[in-house]
Amino acid sequence: MRDPYVGIMKSRILQRAPGVPVVDLTHAITVFHPEEAGYWLYCCCSQFPAGTVHVAVVDPGVGTARAIVVLSAAQQLFIAPDNGLLGLIAQSDPQSRAHRVTVAALESLGLGLHSATFHGRDVMAPLAAELAAGRLRAEEVGPAHTLVRGGLQPAEEIAGGTLLGTVAVIDHYGNCLTTIPAAATAGRTHARLRPEGAVLRWVRTYEEAGPGECVALINSASMLEIAARRSSAAALLNVLPGQRVYLSRS
Repeated sequence: MRDPYVGIMKSRILQRAPGVPVVDLTHAITVFHPEEAGYWLYCCCSQFPAGTVHVAVVDPGVGTARAIVVLSAAQQLFIAPDNGLLGLIAQSDPQSRAHRVTVAALESLGLGLHSATFHGRDVMAPLAAELAAGRLRAEEVGPAHTLVRGGLQPAEEIAGGTLLGTVAVIDHYGNCLTTIPAAATAGRTHARLRPEGAVLRWVRTYEEAGPGECVALINSASMLEIAARRSSAAALLNVLPGQRVYLSRS
């Protein structure tokens, strides 16, 4: 929160929709990592009511030909640059639909690309306000658009019924958050970091782990997580984002 960019974007929202509540989800995404932002949105959007408008600006390509999009998914709307940030959310909802924001749509709202370096202020925040206020529908921002998939993919079933997922994010506790949702585990409780590696014991709470033991559990976002009791599982296991995770029945 050291820089004024967040406050400026909030000002643009409040100018157009002063009665709309604004919730800060996080401003601590690793710089230049849009897929990390997308993962947190994927995990957290279910905590918000239907009709919520999310704005995510992790935009290293600002000012280039990359598109700005509005995604309709999970009964909510997401505004972001099309750089992989929304790929996981879109792939996880077969009914999702994306629309590319056009210059014509911006001009009809009195908006424009005034700066090559701050489209969050000039485009995404004002569009969020218009959508949240009900004065604009997602399909009115421009034509249907096929999103960039990005590097984060939903967990997939491979040979033998094993689920293959990825460590998407390591939080500040050192917990390793994966792309494997609880709903997909279906009795699979043998988590490994390699196909033939040691099995991480399955627990319900962090305190069930022994001193220095890394374990697998379902976290508050209903995702598989690898954690350690009062310690960093990422450091103990030498895990970085992108690490594969295997979940099987035996």
